[in-house]
Amino acid sequence: MVTATVTKGSKTMTDKSQKQVRRVKISSQRQMNIPKEFYEALNLKDEALVEFTGKELIIRPADYEIVDFSVDILKDLVERGYSGEDLIHKFTQVKAEIPKALDRMKQEAMNNPSLTDNLDEYLDSLEDSAEDE
Repeated sequence: MVTATVTKGSKTMTDKSQKQVRRVKISSQRQMNIPKEFYEALNLKDEALVEFTGKELIIRPADYEIVDFSVDILKDLVERGYSGEDLIHKFTQVKAEIPKALDRMKQEAMNNPSLTDNLDEYLDSLEDSAEDE
């Protein structure tokens, strides 16, 4: 049997890469306090995204947009000749792969960053290029 001891009290988050665990109370109204160190380390504001994985809750900053690719996937599959039950099956299969593909893209971008200047300037340049077309 494997056991672990978690001591009460506050730890500073000097090494953010190290896994930190804190015990928090949950009220009868399902409310809980996020430890200050975690709140500040994630730069949380007035909203957060909460994901349930079946075994745990994951709390992320709500500073990014959730994009639904459903219409694009369906258009592509219809153009490729899928219809009826085949379309439904293939759509379900492709949509399930999106989170994994996005994670791979994110990991590749983190491992090989190609942006060396200001992100806002880069995004503005992309918008300017799209307007020129």
